[in-house]
Amino acid sequence: MGEENKSTIVALSTPGGFGGIAVVRLSGDKSLEIIQNLFKSSQQLRHRLAVFGRLYDKHGYIDTAIVTCFKAPNSYTGEDLVEISLHGSPFLCDLIITACKKEGALGAAPGEFTQRAFLNGKMDLSQAEGVADIIYSASRSAQTASASLLEGQVGDIISKIKSAVVDIVSVLELELDFQEEEIQITPKNEIIKQINAVSAKIESLINSYNYGKIIREGVVCPIIGPPNSGKSSLFNAFLKEERVIVSPSPGTTRDFIEESIRVGDYQFRLIDTAGIRDTDDAVEFAGVSKSKDLVNKGNVILYVVDISDSNANVLPLSDEISEKVIYILNKSDLAKPHLISKLKKQFAGQQHYFCSAKYLTGIHEITSGMVKKIERLHQESESVFITRLRHKEALDLAQKSLMKSVDSTIAGNPSEIIVIDLREALDHLDTILGKTTNEDILNNIFSHFCIGK
Repeated sequence: MGEENKSTIVALSTPGGFGGIAVVRLSGDKSLEIIQNLFKSSQQLRHRLAVFGRLYDKHGYIDTAIVTCFKAPNSYTGEDLVEISLHGSPFLCDLIITACKKEGALGAAPGEFTQRAFLNGKMDLSQAEGVADIIYSASRSAQTASASLLEGQVGDIISKIKSAVVDIVSVLELELDFQEEEIQITPKNEIIKQINAVSAKIESLINSYNYGKIIREGVVCPIIGPPNSGKSSLFNAFLKEERVIVSPSPGTTRDFIEESIRVGDYQFRLIDTAGIRDTDDAVEFAGVSKSKDLVNKGNVILYVVDISDSNANVLPLSDEISEKVIYILNKSDLAKPHLISKLKKQFAGQQHYFCSAKYLTGIHEITSGMVKKIERLHQESESVFITRLRHKEALDLAQKSLMKSVDSTIAGNPSEIIVIDLREALDHLDTILGKTTNEDILNNIFSHFCIGK
């Protein structure tokens, strides 16, 4: 760590506001000295021992507290670290933080505790990102993916890929030692085979991002269809509240409205959109344009059809969009029996559900179908998948470098030229683990953490 990072930092590590308990955290060389000046107890402070006592500043008694000390390097940050558990009053927390600052501590920046853990080798960068993700996870699937990062599973896979590339580089560099004797240790076609095997593993990880992004950010789920088909009623039915004003007049929804619901292990970002139709109204036209854009961005698309209208049409969709669509045959309470029989045949090859958004019938079946749609995508993904765009971009660059090394090998270039591209691939893989990541990227990553973590 640089000299500027040797200061002792302090911050509230639990959410602000009133609560039963709050935790204030200190990290750095002066942590133990500071707490000894502020904390009085009949017990001696020892490594990993929770000690009960009283907190004081220069004005007197503050609160009773439990203090736990962690000696470097056996702490979260790898430095001397102190955790102060006191009553959850914002005023009391401010008093003890101010007292720590008067003893020489500085206020921690967002993510600075975890940044120090990374800089001190307590975790790689992908694990540090997992800390932020698990804090902000809003569903079981997001929590599981974050835990995978935090436990180092993604880092382990990247490390194994790196090792395979290093093995190839080692063979090629060994050949350089025998260049004058014109001895070739490994045939070029075998080198290409080994590079392609590594490339296939990287490609699989890149493809897993489609599912990983959905898990981390939530399933984008636009509700589309013609005006007055019941989109807003369905939106309200999912939320179990009148979130959107429902009107029999077509074109009521001019803009999109988004709310999140949790279904099973997934978070769905439901979006009520403007009805798609031709219109001369400038405001409604803008809403329709946004709806079409959301269709392209959607992960699961709910296409609502008013089956009480025998003249209702279903817009033609591209094959790519059709794969994401679930047809919601709404207003089944008003549909005639012979029309329902006809619709069952019409939608036989497509995922569809009959429902009445007004009377909340069929909603459970629809949500189950939404989960099945996402789980199908999960089955096509890796057991461990990437959830961050930064990781995907680094893997894309590593993949390009590997392909350049294959082209170079096929072209008959000497080993020292092939190795240049392979080493470039290693550099890109290292950015995921944080071994060659520049300061700007580090600052950007940790600035998105909460203060105190």
